[in-house]
Amino acid sequence: MNKHALVKLICFFALVITFKTAASQPVSDSIIYKQSVFNLASRFDLAIGEESWLYNGYSFRGYDAGIKGTPFLEDATGWRNGSVTYDGETYQNVPMLYDINADHLIVLLDNHSSPYRLVSDKIASFDLMARHFIRIPDNSGGLKTGFYEQLYGGRSAVLNKWKKTINTSRGGSGMERIFVPINENKDYYIKKGDKYYGIGDASLGTVLDFFKDKKKELKQYIRDNKIKFNSLNDLALVNIVTYYDQITK
Repeated sequence: MNKHALVKLICFFALVITFKTAASQPVSDSIIYKQSVFNLASRFDLAIGEESWLYNGYSFRGYDAGIKGTPFLEDATGWRNGSVTYDGETYQNVPMLYDINADHLIVLLDNHSSPYRLVSDKIASFDLMARHFIRIPDNSGGLKTGFYEQLYGGRSAVLNKWKKTINTSRGGSGMERIFVPINENKDYYIKKGDKYYGIGDASLGTVLDFFKDKKKELKQYIRDNKIKFNSLNDLALVNIVTYYDQITK
């Protein structure tokens, strides 16, 4: 049993005792006990809020201020609220940043002044900027361990990997370093069976070749729905893979 679960169990028994005590009191005193329950629950929330992060992460020191740009998802420059399932618990409205250079999730503790890097292996998933990310563990489906955006979670799941690196080049004031995306065109992965396969930037030919067992049906579906592959977007790929799953049940 982890620390968070233990605290919850202790709080539960405390609440049970409080309710039993309240039941034996006159009705006129019930409001006092209701307030006691509320206060106990509030103290519980405060206790687990910071403690849950404090013992399960590392202090985030950031990067050299001389590096231009940002290492974060969608070039974010400030905290964005999201949710994360961490060490078996789901937390809502957490200020966070996804460092796609180091592939780390950074959160802000309840004191609003301490950025922490969560232990990646304890993260099952997180949602940020209307995107859903999952953690792919070691030796899972042939993918490199890390966080992947899950675009579609059906039988033929579709993932996308965000990447950045630090480039060094000569500028007007000497050598400059800047955060840049590694893949200007996204790297997509599709699951078949228990394994994920990379399909690069998912061109029309690549997608149809990958699903060659239903190539004719998919071509018809693409024509009927006027799906354009000159610049494939996430929604187009998800629509096609979803349809493939529907016709291969």
